Amino acid sequence: MRFVKLFLLLILLSANAQHVLSQLTNDLCSSALDIHDFIIQNDGLSGPYSNVGATGNDVDVADVTGCWFDPLSGDIENGTPQVDATVWFRFEGFDGNLSVFVQPCDSNLNFLSQDTQMVLFKGECDSLEVVACNEDINAAANYYWSGISSEIQSGTDYYLAVDGFNYSGFGSPELPLTTGEFCLSTQQPEVAVTEVSSAQLSAFPNPSDGMITLQTNSPVMEVAVYNMVGARCGVYANPGYTNNPTIELPDSSGVYLLHVKTKRGEAFRRVIRN
Repeated sequence: MRFVKLFLLLILLSANAQHVLSQLTNDLCSSALDIHDFIIQNDGLSGPYSNVGATGNDVDVADVTGCWFDPLSGDIENGTPQVDATVWFRFEGFDGNLSVFVQPCDSNLNFLSQDTQMVLFKGECDSLEVVACNEDINAAANYYWSGISSEIQSGTDYYLAVDGFNYSGFGSPELPLTTGEFCLSTQQPEVAVTEVSSAQLSAFPNPSDGMITLQTNSPVMEVAVYNMVGARCGVYANPGYTNNPTIELPDSSGVYLLHVKTKRGEAFRRVIRN
């Protein structure tokens, strides 16, 4: 499998040699790619880049908690996130606000290739301090690219790590890790906006053998189930408007996205069918 990934990466690099820097060299903080000029220009896209074949696992990233949701245990509330397929970038700071986003280089979106995580550090590679981190730009709109907005300072070195979401922690090691081609942008991408309330939502058991029970602080009206390519594969009405309906997932094992509509608003949850 590693040979296949490397072979595919070599093809990608050959086809885009005039644009793409070798991605296998920046999978550690110490070998981060310099993107200072792009950050200062504050316009357009930088890339394409790729995290295919990245094998680095810096300890500092493993300490990031609270905004990356792919822990090996599947416990997104208390687990430590997985660090894999991570690539690094560096730049010198300026006095002001920085907004930087991971996004597709073109319009060819794929659910599995767009789910990234990022964290911004300051300092040196052996003494990094977390500035900001993010899991999704707009999960409510199914937009799983990551983005960060934060005040930064001149005279400070910054490091940006982009990591692929790993679904195997939810009990299905055969499920994929997000790898692929991406670009960096300093402009907020336009995404569809879905109204989301403060409604709390949990889904259990997760992973599941097929039946999922929801628990919310607001009566559930409808649940739509989407597969990993974005196709809707089931809609379940809840005529009793209870707070804890039970729904049945499709027969096929894999990751599914639940779009739950409650009386207070809407929310999304990833769930796994073993």
